[in-house]
Amino acid sequence: MLTKVKDWVDSFGNPIELLCYPSYPSDDNILLVARFHGDEPEGEFCLRQLLSELEQNKWQSPYNIYILPCLNPSGKKLFTRANGHGVDLNRNYPTENFSSTCVNPHVKEISSGQPASEIETQIMMDLINGYNFKRILSIHSDLHLIDYDGPAKELALKFSQICGYRLVDEIGYPTNGSFGTWAGIERKIPLITVETWHAENEEDMAKIYAELKPAILDFCNLK
Repeated sequence: MLTKVKDWVDSFGNPIELLCYPSYPSDDNILLVARFHGDEPEGEFCLRQLLSELEQNKWQSPYNIYILPCLNPSGKKLFTRANGHGVDLNRNYPTENFSSTCVNPHVKEISSGQPASEIETQIMMDLINGYNFKRILSIHSDLHLIDYDGPAKELALKFSQICGYRLVDEIGYPTNGSFGTWAGIERKIPLITVETWHAENEEDMAKIYAELKPAILDFCNLK
């Protein structure tokens, strides 16, 4: 049975929910997370579609599957990459390579804030430190590829083969202070980052979910 585990509130009063599809009596946890960036709705759409199907099906998995559909509700409301404080939440982690500003293909420069300055980052750090996740799937959009951090190459290769997205070892630009660096590289948690293609409308998002669904089910070992 799908259950709500946490219901945090960000700095602007917006809820951030964490749900779980449990496996009894397993202690093995995995995490699916999306919408680090408010202008990337594709990942949240996919995870909410998955949640809907989990409610309707009796799939089984050896894992407790934790799902956080939208990490950045303030950015979602503004439809901006950054959160309401103007900080890129995927560059805000206290990594060894942290930088106070960052660049990406979409904007020339954006603030990374101070290390772990944002409540969304603190939520994720507490989550990772508290649940001992065996693997993590993070969904972003626009680049149409699969990337990975930590000991996840075999997982990423299989995911890529199932969904047909190309697998890369490097995303092509600096990712100082990223979640992948903090959780995958520095904490050695197998972490796959999916970058979907850019959806123009809900029909496109439905196509993206159809492409990714078999790989997501395999990642979760849902049968």
